Amino acid sequence: MAKTKSKFSIDQIKIPSLSRKKEVSELLNDLQQNKVSLTKESVSDIQEQILLREQLHIQILDELDKIKLQLSNVLLSSSDIEEQEKARIRQKQVDIEQFKIREKIDKWKDIAILKKELRDRLKEFKETESKTQLMSELLEE
Repeated sequence: MAKTKSKFSIDQIKIPSLSRKKEVSELLNDLQQNKVSLTKESVSDIQEQILLREQLHIQILDELDKIKLQLSNVLLSSSDIEEQEKARIRQKQVDIEQFKIREKIDKWKDIAILKKELRDRLKEFKETESKTQLMSELLEE
């Protein structure tokens, strides 16, 4: 059996044209830029949600304080209220304080979840940005 020598030449290697490389580079860059843009939007949305939750928290506490003050005014202004009714009003004030405590805890939990989501999106943003830069450098070579 005779060994056949394979004939291999550099002409057989297909090298994409420079314009094709540029097209691929631009396409990949566009895709990465879109991903970066979407991630930026997500970060902005989460930051806005955090601010809105903090504002809602303040509004809720203000409303509860107003209700509690109104109940206190009723207790102070009316001396002819029965003891049973006064006890019921005082219990409402205690309930309001408990609700305020629950609201503070809920706000903390909500914001903690949003901040975790924000950290995840920022990490994703940084990774995407570094991948984009790396791909650009590789495709330029």
